[in-house]
Amino acid sequence: MTTPLESQNSEAIDEGVAPRPPLLERIFGNQFVLLGLLLSLLGWVALTRIWLFVLIVAILASVFLHEMGHFLMAKRNGMKVTEFFIGFGPRVWSFRRGETEYGLKLIPAGAYVRIIGMHGLEEIDDSDDEGRTYRAQSYWRRMPVVLAGPVMNIVLGLLLLVVVFAGFGQPSTDKWKVETVSSGSAAANAGLQPGDRILAFDGEPVGAFDDFTSIVRVHAGSSGELTVQRGDQTLTLPATIGWSLNSDGARALQPLLPGDRVTKVGDVSVSSYSAMQAELQRYIGPVTITFERNDRAFTTTVDGPIAMPVDGDRGFLGVSPSSVIVHAGIVQATGQAFTAFGDTVVGSVQGMGRIFSPSGISKLASQVANGGSSQTSGSIEPVGSGSTGTGSGSGSSSTASSNADRPMSILGIVNVGTQLGEQAGWAGVLALLATVNIFLGLINLLPLLPFDGGHIAVATYEEIRTRMSGKSYRVNMAKFMPVTYVVVLLMVGLFASTLYLDAVDPVKLSP
Repeated sequence: MTTPLESQNSEAIDEGVAPRPPLLERIFGNQFVLLGLLLSLLGWVALTRIWLFVLIVAILASVFLHEMGHFLMAKRNGMKVTEFFIGFGPRVWSFRRGETEYGLKLIPAGAYVRIIGMHGLEEIDDSDDEGRTYRAQSYWRRMPVVLAGPVMNIVLGLLLLVVVFAGFGQPSTDKWKVETVSSGSAAANAGLQPGDRILAFDGEPVGAFDDFTSIVRVHAGSSGELTVQRGDQTLTLPATIGWSLNSDGARALQPLLPGDRVTKVGDVSVSSYSAMQAELQRYIGPVTITFERNDRAFTTTVDGPIAMPVDGDRGFLGVSPSSVIVHAGIVQATGQAFTAFGDTVVGSVQGMGRIFSPSGISKLASQVANGGSSQTSGSIEPVGSGSTGTGSGSGSSSTASSNADRPMSILGIVNVGTQLGEQAGWAGVLALLATVNIFLGLINLLPLLPFDGGHIAVATYEEIRTRMSGKSYRVNMAKFMPVTYVVVLLMVGLFASTLYLDAVDPVKLSP
């Protein structure tokens, strides 16, 4: 016996009427709904975190221009391009113009162009298209296609550097001004203020901040006169240089670090390195010491008596520098951009060498295993805090990330770029984007498949063999596939590892 509903469904099936798809499939299978959701999400990001929105759009634009380079050269050289998409995953929206489908996909993590016949293993449905495949073209037609993407990124990186140097300037190498003055320091006692420019100490001219630091370090505890420019005035301020631990002093008083300044040993305040030496000799057994680091007070416990080295201190004034920005003309800015480009290339090559070295892979694996945390020694408690923390190895606040030198995923780049935007504005963001574009161009030139450099290496080898034999030669791509799989697995592992680290332990820039 059947119910009326069952009978109705049976009749619908008999008549060939397909059942309606589920509601979620009808919603998310609609391109306009997906496009609306994607645009709404980007709009929300733009309203709530503008620098995050800028970074997402800028990085997508960089990848888009890379693929646009491949696309334009392939079209120019008569190759058939069937797809040009921004993003990966499910199709959100697309349209067809001629033989190419253009569109967006759900995950905005890149872009791709599909040129038919990129290697000998690909089967072409229409035999008439074989003459328009990548593999059927001459060496001099294939080279511009694979080079266009990396060259586009490298040129974009150079242009961004010119914009940064010409439009925003760069820090002067020998001019600086006081940004902050540590409370209770020699600088504060002398009356220095943020914005002052220190011109000389005891008549000795001061150039770069590093030069001034060298002068101060050898004058620990001594008095002198600071020549200071404050606005339109030139002032002479008497100052008694303070002190902090150097590397020898910090080594004898672990877990303290170079730059720390001890203010109390037990309950006794100490105002000089010699006074601290004397007090540390008096105690037998544990003693609590109070010290300052980065203008914050901490306490820790050490075992006395401790014999400190005679020269374990260095001069300490208590100021941090702020660079004076110098603007350049377009010609000078172009020269500076090429210099910075060269530095970026060298740094990128060295960085890739470190990452893929045995020690670099081991370090990355250790960071992943530890969830991005670093091991530190020595119990240090911030003064006024009820909980005990660990001292950071860099001498910065214990809340700062200790993994700023690790490789970063796209998530890490966006995170750092957002912080740069908040701290340095467009100059910092554009400089980062220049570096990202140059690095993207360089890594794509690696002579390994599936990178563009791998296609260059294969095409160059085929051209050499063709010229040597006098007849057309094509590489058997099946022999290259095991190596390609290894490279892909290595890159997937690197991507997953860095993405995990950037998610669980984001890099934090010092303010």
